[in-house]
Amino acid sequence: MTADITEKSSTHVADSLSVSALGEDVTSTQPLEPITRKVDHHIVPLMLLCYFLQFLDKVLINYANIMGLSVSIGIQGNDFSWMATAFFIGYAVAEFPQAYLIQKFPVSKVLGINVILWGITICCTAAAQNFPGITAIRVLLGMFEAVITPALIMITSQWYTKRQATPRTGIWYCGLGMGQAVGGLISFAAQHGSVTSSFEGWRIMFLSVGIFNLIVGVVVTFWMPASIQEAKFLTEEEKVVLQNALSNDQGGNGKKVFQMAGLREALMDLQVWLLFLNTILIVIPSGIITTFSATLIRGFGYTTKQSALLNMPSGVVSVSATLMGTFAILYDFPRWLGICILMVPTLIGAGLMSFYTESQAGSLAGIYLINFDVAPLALIYALVGANTQGYTKKVTTNAIIAIGFSIANIIGPQTFQAKDAPDYIPAKITVFGVCGGSILVSIATRILYGVRNRGRTAGARTDVEEIVAGDVGSQETEDLTDRTNPNFYYVY
Repeated sequence: MTADITEKSSTHVADSLSVSALGEDVTSTQPLEPITRKVDHHIVPLMLLCYFLQFLDKVLINYANIMGLSVSIGIQGNDFSWMATAFFIGYAVAEFPQAYLIQKFPVSKVLGINVILWGITICCTAAAQNFPGITAIRVLLGMFEAVITPALIMITSQWYTKRQATPRTGIWYCGLGMGQAVGGLISFAAQHGSVTSSFEGWRIMFLSVGIFNLIVGVVVTFWMPASIQEAKFLTEEEKVVLQNALSNDQGGNGKKVFQMAGLREALMDLQVWLLFLNTILIVIPSGIITTFSATLIRGFGYTTKQSALLNMPSGVVSVSATLMGTFAILYDFPRWLGICILMVPTLIGAGLMSFYTESQAGSLAGIYLINFDVAPLALIYALVGANTQGYTKKVTTNAIIAIGFSIANIIGPQTFQAKDAPDYIPAKITVFGVCGGSILVSIATRILYGVRNRGRTAGARTDVEEIVAGDVGSQETEDLTDRTNPNFYYVY
């Protein structure tokens, strides 16, 4: 409760902030909201597009499998599961190198160049002729896409206060659901578009999406500003107001200098490892559904075209759940409780898939309900952005969470073994178990935040008064972390 009150108080102060940084006699009473709208229009669409494309790139393999990829390149047995796993091996291996690049260079430039590189890789997938070749391509794709989550969390924290960041995280995270839905349409269209016997529909699909990735990568590299100071769409006065709002909110990313203490603290912080564990538990079900949902639906007796279209509602469920979960924060709904509630439909869906297999409709409904599991990860990302302070600690934490994401996606596909076809009961029961575990870890994380905030409760009123008076500035806090800054409060 104290964290939420402090968060709202700080945001209210920031919204009506008076600053004098353009000159000694220049004072701005400009509200923050119009500035935030400008940032929304210039930054959020690009983040949404990047996240949409990286998920679409991953889910294409799902659709390609029902379009004849396995037959074309001679995939047998568990080869498809290993091909899906290869992507996330590359993803995990590249996470800390990508974090180093984010630490050393402007985040937007690192993101844009990686989008270009993974666009080239997607185009190359269309030329794959055998299992080793496509597996190598998937490893490279994972290495380039490893940047996406850490980069977008850093960019969101760079431009928005804690209260503003969660719904914006939800918006760009909706790219996942959009990728599911649009991927179904692309697959359906590509199945009608084979040019020659050697250039099947799935190859057309990869080539088309890869070219679009290249275009978006160029736009991000040269259009998205690297910092608030480089934002041409803001006036000098607006830049000052925004920077002061972030400083007084204890937000932003801090000073872009490597701090060994920040790295060490991230590795030893219980909060980080609870979020890491929860990421694994949440992502295992979504990883299974991302890779195998179209295959499961086809197993119900539908044609490949019908399977592509029937998988589209999964994207609608993902987007709806994400928006509900993240925008509820604007109405002071607890983030941890949102995670727990969103896992309930996922549990029901897992139960329908696991124990109600005699009903085709029930199993299909189970697949759709499991996509509620996508939304809690957006809240985890928002917690990482809001509850870690200090550039090095934030970058390190983002890398750890992204590694958790890749580990879960390595585990998920491996629960699908050829010997368990067509029902894949062990995989479905795994989904059921990890959902319950996520609820328990979310409760433990909430308790940890409460304990940490309790020690700072006595100074809450003084801290807010200091913010109003302008006594808490960026110089005092930019080198601190959430554990060493006495004015920092965890939101939950």
